[in-house]
Amino acid sequence: MYYPYLRGKQFDLLAVTTLIKEQRWSGSIRPIIEPVRDSATLKKTIELFDENDIVCYLIMNPQVGTAKLFEEKRFDWNLSDSTSVKKAEIVTKENPFDAELYLFNAHSPRKTGMFAIESDDLTVIPDQGRFRILDIPNKILLREAFHSRKNIADYAEKADDFFGDEHLYFASDSIGFSDYTIEGSRYFDKGGPSRALAIHISYFDAYFNIRIKHFVSDSNENAQNQVGKFFEALDKLTEWYSRNQDQLLLTLGLEELLKYQETKKFPGLGTIKKWSLAHHLELIGAFLEQGDHWQRGWK
Repeated sequence: MYYPYLRGKQFDLLAVTTLIKEQRWSGSIRPIIEPVRDSATLKKTIELFDENDIVCYLIMNPQVGTAKLFEEKRFDWNLSDSTSVKKAEIVTKENPFDAELYLFNAHSPRKTGMFAIESDDLTVIPDQGRFRILDIPNKILLREAFHSRKNIADYAEKADDFFGDEHLYFASDSIGFSDYTIEGSRYFDKGGPSRALAIHISYFDAYFNIRIKHFVSDSNENAQNQVGKFFEALDKLTEWYSRNQDQLLLTLGLEELLKYQETKKFPGLGTIKKWSLAHHLELIGAFLEQGDHWQRGWK
C-alpha cells in the first residue's frame, strides 16, 4: 500500500477527486489527509471516498492551517455507518487515542508508556533512527522524497532528481510506504507570483525507480509575466515528452498539462499543481496495479 501524506489544500484535494471520478484511482493508494481548513472541497472529498468505498485516513487533530480543531465544523459530512474514511491522529501529549492510524513527528513524545496504540493500528513515523526504535506496531516510514529548493529557480541547477524506490523493495512484514508526494514536509499556505515557475513531473527510469523532472522557466529576473514563465517551462516539458513518450505513461494529469500548449491558456499556479499531483498519483497507482507492465495504465 502507498500512504501519501497530503495537506488538504484545495488543489491537492481536487487532484484526488478528479482521479476518483475518472476511475483512475488505485485501491492500493490510501491517502493520509491533514485538513488545513474546514472547506466545502474537503467535505466533498471525504464524502467521495465514502461513497466509492475507498479507504483514506483523515487526521482529526490537524496541526497546520486554520482547521486545527473540528469541534465547530462549518460543513457537516454525511458518512455511512461503515465508512471507508478512517480516523488518524498526530501523536501529541493530549491524544484521545481513538484512531486506526497514528502519525509521529518531531514534536511527538517518545516515551512508550504514553502510547495507547492497539496492536492492529498503523503507525507512521519519520524515516529517522530515533523513531525506528520505538516499540510501536505496524510501522510505516514517512520519507522526505521530494528534494525541496529554497528558490524555485534553483530547480534548474539539477533538473532531474531521484525520488524513491520503496515500491520495489518490500520486506515480508512491510505494511507499505509513505511520503509527502511532490512537495516537502514544510507547510506553506501562501502562494503568489514568483520570479520563477516550475513544473514537477515524476517518471520511472529504466530500473523502475521513481525520478522527478523539473521544468523551470528562463525569464526569472522578476515576478512579472507569469503566463510567459509558464509557457517557457511547458515548452521544455513538451519537448521532453515528445522525445521520451515511448517510455512514459500519458496520465490524465500529464495530458491536461500538455493540452495548454495547444490552447495557449494559462491555467493558474493551483491548477498546475493539481495536474502535476494527479499525474504522480496515477503513475504510482499504475505500477501498484500493473507492476512491470505499468505502461498499460488505466485503459
